[in-house]
Amino acid sequence: MQESFLDKLGMGLTTTAIGLFVVFLGLIILIGMIYVMTSITGRKKKEPAVSAASAVPETAEPAAVEDAEDADESDESVIAAITAAIACVWEQNEGFVVRRVRRVSAPSWQRAAREEQILTRM
Repeated sequence: MQESFLDKLGMGLTTTAIGLFVVFLGLIILIGMIYVMTSITGRKKKEPAVSAASAVPETAEPAAVEDAEDADESDESVIAAITAAIACVWEQNEGFVVRRVRRVSAPSWQRAAREEQILTRM
């Protein structure tokens, strides 16, 4: 006995609906597993990055040191020199403020990689 067109169409739509249900159920399970793993490992969401245009204040302010412990590490003359160097590279005269300078301790392999990246771009 030959199946009618409506029987074939009904079977096709049923198969499509079951397939979509299985796919979305799998995605929901994956999302749930990611949330569970995130809460177990204690990682938090990253804050959205601030664009450079919104990070630059309207008026140029003098460089200031925020904490007393940072005062030992970053001298106002060092901050002024770093600000001048960055402004020179970017060719800007105003609207750029360095708010804090802190020393980054990194392994030697990481420093070598960073220097290689900097030197290859210039």
